[in-house]
Amino acid sequence: MVKLSFPRPLRQGRTASPLEPDEYGVLDVGYVTGAFCDGRPYRLECWRMEELLMATVLFSSLYLETYQRADLRLLLEAECLIDFGKGEERPRLQAALTRDEAGEPMWAVNVQLAAGKKEYAKVLPPLRRYII
Repeated sequence: MVKLSFPRPLRQGRTASPLEPDEYGVLDVGYVTGAFCDGRPYRLECWRMEELLMATVLFSSLYLETYQRADLRLLLEAECLIDFGKGEERPRLQAALTRDEAGEPMWAVNVQLAAGKKEYAKVLPPLRRYII
């Protein structure tokens, strides 16, 4: 059996801002790290900007380069990271192929969790707080 190896998303050059919004108005809420069923490491970062609550999930795009928006939604649900609910509304999800700080190809999937009191999706694993 062949065991695949995937790069871990590297975010070392980024400084979290959990106490007050940064210069862009972003307040960091928390994060989760783990691995998908295939061993692919991920990092989920939850953040707030004014009334929007967002989650960004970073993971290696190796062998997943052709995924579309619907595929990424199913992946996040199957891996028990995000619950999009059963509503009629389309999931508020955007994704981009990018590179992390080590130059590794990554998916960056942004999910709108809430706007004001309206909830669109939930992060399922418990978030860790940033240490200052």
